[in-house]
Amino acid sequence: MRCFYRLAGILLRFFTPKETESIREEQMLLHPGLPGAGLTKEYYEKKIGMILAVLTLGLVLSGAVFIADSRESGGIENNLIDRSAGGAGEKSIPVDLYADGKLLQKNKLINVEERHYTEKEIRQIFAETGKELESRILGENSSVDHIDHDLVLPACADNYPVSIEWMIDDYEVLDMNGHIQEDFHDEAGRPVKLSAVLSYDGYSEEYSFFVRVYPMYRDPEDKLSYDIDRSINEYAQRTINEESQALPDTVDGHSLTYERSLPHTWIFILLISVFAAFIIYTGKDRDLKAEVAKREREMLLDYPEIVSKLTLLIGAGLTLRAAFEKVASDYKNRSSDRTSFACEEMLITVYRMKSGVSEYEAYLDFGKRCAVKRYTKLGALFSQNIKKGSAGLLPELEKEVRDAFEERKANARKRGEEAGTLLLLPMAMMLSVVMIIIIVPAFMSFSIH
Repeated sequence: MRCFYRLAGILLRFFTPKETESIREEQMLLHPGLPGAGLTKEYYEKKIGMILAVLTLGLVLSGAVFIADSRESGGIENNLIDRSAGGAGEKSIPVDLYADGKLLQKNKLINVEERHYTEKEIRQIFAETGKELESRILGENSSVDHIDHDLVLPACADNYPVSIEWMIDDYEVLDMNGHIQEDFHDEAGRPVKLSAVLSYDGYSEEYSFFVRVYPMYRDPEDKLSYDIDRSINEYAQRTINEESQALPDTVDGHSLTYERSLPHTWIFILLISVFAAFIIYTGKDRDLKAEVAKREREMLLDYPEIVSKLTLLIGAGLTLRAAFEKVASDYKNRSSDRTSFACEEMLITVYRMKSGVSEYEAYLDFGKRCAVKRYTKLGALFSQNIKKGSAGLLPELEKEVRDAFEERKANARKRGEEAGTLLLLPMAMMLSVVMIIIIVPAFMSFSIH
């Protein structure tokens, strides 16, 4: 993805996305202390880079499929559509129909039947197929005079819609599929007559020839491959009259799996890629806003504890700054790995005050950076304390503690009600299951009586 991120960085030099400022503010909320410009740039580079990757992949795939599909499109020369070869079946061709040069109907389906051969052509096909049979059935054998591997008895011709039925005069040597019997051990060999009946469109013709069969040759190195081929052929013959051809799952203790790619149209791929890019574009912003909302919830949960600690420390005699630094240092030296956004902002405020920023300005900036009303009010309260004095600070903090805990309890009740609402659907499903368990046996008992 690096090349796409770099390309996104180049594109960002020429145009500025909308709502950049809001994204920068949200990034700074989630990553306090880091430069907002760098965070925003990295965010948009990843976002646009992912979109470019998805669109590039979609364009490449859709272009490849479009090129493949376009080879079969175009004008129909002399108003002639090639039929499928005999046995290939009927095909439907979508065409755009024009009348007097004007489009009359788009995507009209024309059914084109397969070609049917004449009687003379059928006889020629039978003769050609019969001559090829002796060589076709050999498989791994060198000649018909020495058969020590299974024969390959085809059920149809290679290039024509001709079905072939086989008859064998000695099933002690060969089975009906042309496989050498396991219990055949005549080292001298035995002649076997094979008869092939060729059939097509009501015509038939028989061809006969002899082969000399010897016991089965076994090559240990090719045994697995041989057994797999044999098992596939057996399954094919066993399910030849079914709509689907079965394939073996295991052979000689080896598990077999098969894979094939599924076809897709280029428009479908392109639409999916554009839709995915749109989802990524909107989803990234939605995820960012969800993280900001989560940050606000966590800060509100931490608020009562932070204010109560400050109130306790100030009531014990510490100054506001000392109490503020104490809470921040306790968080820094904690043993837990949990990140508190509020305490992180407090640490940044402490560092700023140590670097020379006035307390008044530091507390105001603390409230602004938190971007939560409670903390904004708290920062303003601290700033007023620096400006007017700390006479009324402690009562104000005590009031904040009471209000914060009341709000926390109200939020807890609200979340409990929301959780109860979410549980209504599974409870209704469980009730339905219980009713089915009770009602179905009752109806069954009535039907039995």
